[in-house]
Amino acid sequence: MEREKNRKDVTIKDVAKRAGVAISTVSRVLNGLDKVSEKTKKRVQEAVAELGYVQNALAVSMVTGQTKTILMVVPDFTNDFNGSVIQGAEEYLKARGYTMLISSTKDFKEEDFENLYRRFSGLADGILVVQGSPDPMDYARWEKPLVLIDAYRPQEDYYTIEIDNERGTFLLTEELIKNGHKRIGLIGGIPGESASGKRVAGYLLAMKQYGIPVAGHLMAPGSHFEETGSRGMEAFLSLPEYIRPTGVVAINNLTCIGCMKVLSERGMRAGREISLAAFDDHLLARYSVPRVTVLERPTIEMGREGARVLLALLSGEKPKEKRMIMESRLIRRESVVKRTERV
Repeated sequence: MEREKNRKDVTIKDVAKRAGVAISTVSRVLNGLDKVSEKTKKRVQEAVAELGYVQNALAVSMVTGQTKTILMVVPDFTNDFNGSVIQGAEEYLKARGYTMLISSTKDFKEEDFENLYRRFSGLADGILVVQGSPDPMDYARWEKPLVLIDAYRPQEDYYTIEIDNERGTFLLTEELIKNGHKRIGLIGGIPGESASGKRVAGYLLAMKQYGIPVAGHLMAPGSHFEETGSRGMEAFLSLPEYIRPTGVVAINNLTCIGCMKVLSERGMRAGREISLAAFDDHLLARYSVPRVTVLERPTIEMGREGARVLLALLSGEKPKEKRMIMESRLIRRESVVKRTERV
């Protein structure tokens, strides 16, 4: 018996000959373009398996108009939240035969966004975006199905996977208030309609509902990175004791790490000299001494759900929910302590 060809040398013509069908029939079976009888489909699949035929991805994309590639844009690679979202999305996409390309936009200049568009606009079937703050990218020009994760652009009609960001910082601030704190600082966040702005609004709402005035020195706005946390905590600790916040809400996990870094450098601890509560759980929050009170989000699930919605859009479906709000929960730990004396 003649030796089989090396699988790299096997062509669609060889598969058609082995299955006893036309080349066009093999193409239809492999690409799922229209209906083929189950009997014929089975013969083609058996021939593919016997010969070890591997489809040429470029050829398939020319036939189907799809590359089976998804672009994911995240603000940075240092944030545990982004890593978990990437994990969830990749698991879902990989199981369905898709490849995911990932780009971080940290420190992007305007020309970098243009280069990203030129490089990937023709390659990606769709886009998943974890939006930075701010994020000047004009995603509409891509003319691709797009799903936003942990982001909301009210002026644009995108499907979004979110949590209730305003409620999240409300709960964190309320936790400090219920433990007797009145001078409560907020580190990070930029006011506005974005997810970041919603978190700022949640803090302000909690303070207002409990009748606590917010002085300007209690807010240290900024992007969601570690340096914002460090800078904000340094500013708070440099204030005279009588106006210094006794509790702090960090806008995300990286700003929380920045806060913890400054406290450690000064020989101080969260839950002793100052109480600390933060958006997003992370390793340091779970295993530091004391452990940090956090608002936990379903991060991996947010990535999976974003990928699911995007593939639904690529298949021509229109999911009913434009904005999917996923559940989050407050996890109480030792970094928030009850304050009994007057403040």
